[in-house]
Amino acid sequence: MNLPVEIAQRIVELVKGAAGANVNVMGEGGRIIASSDPARVGTIHEGARRIMAGELDEVAVTPAMAAAMEGARPGYNGAVYHRGARIACIGVSGDPELVRPVQKMAAVVMIQELERRELAERERAFEREVSAEIGEIAERMLVLSLNGSVIAARLGQQGRGFKIVVAEMRSLAGQIGDRVRALERRAAGRDAASSEAGD
Repeated sequence: MNLPVEIAQRIVELVKGAAGANVNVMGEGGRIIASSDPARVGTIHEGARRIMAGELDEVAVTPAMAAAMEGARPGYNGAVYHRGARIACIGVSGDPELVRPVQKMAAVVMIQELERRELAERERAFEREVSAEIGEIAERMLVLSLNGSVIAARLGQQGRGFKIVVAEMRSLAGQIGDRVRALERRAAGRDAASSEAGD
């Protein structure tokens, strides 16, 4: 799974705002994909590279270690797992012992953000499926009502009661169609809004 950059950046902003610490989110190969220091985005963090390669689950980087590691600063870095897969590494700068709980909290928030996004996507897919099914039912009702109109016309005076039922079916099919289109417009508006907000 590729971690969406907008989620990585959201984690950076949340943690930076809450703890005041510098934060990096690293992906495949230890490449920094989001950071409170924009100049670091796109660079490789050696500790994260090793974590993402599966060599380590976490690394506390001391000042002495940071001096010997590419792209590293003192802090705490740990893997983030989602559905059994290692999807990212989050690093928080500072005294490793002090920032370790911040890093762990950031990992939990990241998982919650991913699950919230997945739930929203499942809900949208379900709404589209239900709208399509209801729309199909409305179309079939409309076809039946048209066929019923032809039969009622052939029956003449005897088909008067049938005409009333057919007219109600046509009206109901139209109402269902209107509701389905309104749902589709609302869903499209929500999709556009969540894209702009970086859902």
